[in-house]
Amino acid sequence: MDKPEPGSTDRHKAASAQQSQTASVKNDSRSAFRFRPIFILLTIGVIAALVAFGALPRLTQKQNLIDEKRKQLAQAPWVSVVEAKPSEPVEEFMLPGSTQAILDAPIYARINGYIKGIYVNIGDNVKSGQLLAEIDVPDIDKQVQMGSDSVRQARANLRNAVEAENQAVAEAASRASLVAKARTDLQYATVQLERYKELARQGAVSMEERDTRQTNCDGARSTLESAISNEQAAKAAIKSARAAVQVAKAAMEAAQSQYGQYAATQSFKKVTSPFDGVVTARNVDPGALVTAGSNANNSIMFDMARTDQLKVYVYVPEQFISDVHVGDTAGLTFQTYPGEKFAGTVAYIAGGLASSSRTLQVELHIPNKNHRLMPGMYAQVHFRSPARTRLAVVPGSAVQTRADGTYVFVVDDDNRAHLRKADIRTDLGSEAEIDSGVAIGDKVVLSPSDDIIDGILVNPQPLPVDKALPEHQHDK
Repeated sequence: MDKPEPGSTDRHKAASAQQSQTASVKNDSRSAFRFRPIFILLTIGVIAALVAFGALPRLTQKQNLIDEKRKQLAQAPWVSVVEAKPSEPVEEFMLPGSTQAILDAPIYARINGYIKGIYVNIGDNVKSGQLLAEIDVPDIDKQVQMGSDSVRQARANLRNAVEAENQAVAEAASRASLVAKARTDLQYATVQLERYKELARQGAVSMEERDTRQTNCDGARSTLESAISNEQAAKAAIKSARAAVQVAKAAMEAAQSQYGQYAATQSFKKVTSPFDGVVTARNVDPGALVTAGSNANNSIMFDMARTDQLKVYVYVPEQFISDVHVGDTAGLTFQTYPGEKFAGTVAYIAGGLASSSRTLQVELHIPNKNHRLMPGMYAQVHFRSPARTRLAVVPGSAVQTRADGTYVFVVDDDNRAHLRKADIRTDLGSEAEIDSGVAIGDKVVLSPSDDIIDGILVNPQPLPVDKALPEHQHDK
């Protein structure tokens, strides 16, 4: 058996000791791992017990409070509540006005006379130019007849003057031809005279024949001079005839002008409608004396109005003038037609505010083809403009009117009713816009009973907004 090397035994012992130590450590780790879950569970249990013992009283107290609140709510009075809604994004302001006909004209007589006939009455629809009445004016009729006779006489005088002018022109033409013939005869006689003078010097003809030719030449010269004089007289006659024609024309024009005046005056005996419309007044009867003009002593014969379109004048306060423009549409309501709204259009806006009232005059036009609306009706004009602020709107049944103002009950998150003073900006009838005291989203009590006081615990029953309005408001 070989002898071990020196030092090998020590190494073996060291290795064995190290293996033993490693095995011991592994056994300890396995033991610790087996006890760790038990420790965690024990820790959780202790913590849970501590939490349970600490939270249980609080839970019990909270449950008791809930039960108590439920008991109180069960005993509290029931109230209907609704949330205050925001006002419309556009606001409406209302102004008074009255309707007027788009055209309105009083009709006076334009001539003196007696009413011969009345052909329309109040309420009759008439066309432009339709005969309304006729006035008997015998004096004017006589003047028209005389004027017509004067025109006929002047026309006849003009025809005679024109004929005289034509005759003078013809006579002048005839005299001109006689002048030409006399001039030709003179030339011939002159030539003959010269020839016979030469023949007489030669002794070929007698002196008597030469003197005869001299006499003929002198006669031809006298005839020419007479023809020229007659021609000048004919030309002067033409000028005179033409002047007479101008005088006759002026006389005829004067007669026609006078006749036209008489005829125009005579046309006033027929009183006609100035436009399509309706007769709104009749103040004369057949046989009544009327005089021309519209002074205070003369009454209106008729009053005419065009009502297929109406106009309304409203006076807009200064704070709203920036919200009104030409072409804007406004709603109009009338007591005659409750619940119905008519549309009007802004046609004209005054250029400045009235100094006395600080308001702006605005004219609206309303179509009225069916003539349902009548001039003089009282109107409420509703203008709409972008809202400057959004206010809380509550049903009218939530508002209480007391001696010192208006109030509203508001329910808070703890279901307690609080009485708040509410300043109403606009009363909308079934609703009210609240300027202060109620905020948008607040729960307000509807029709609170007398046992609801400030700070009382209530049992609120929410209602939709549409259920809180009167029945006739649901259809809107």
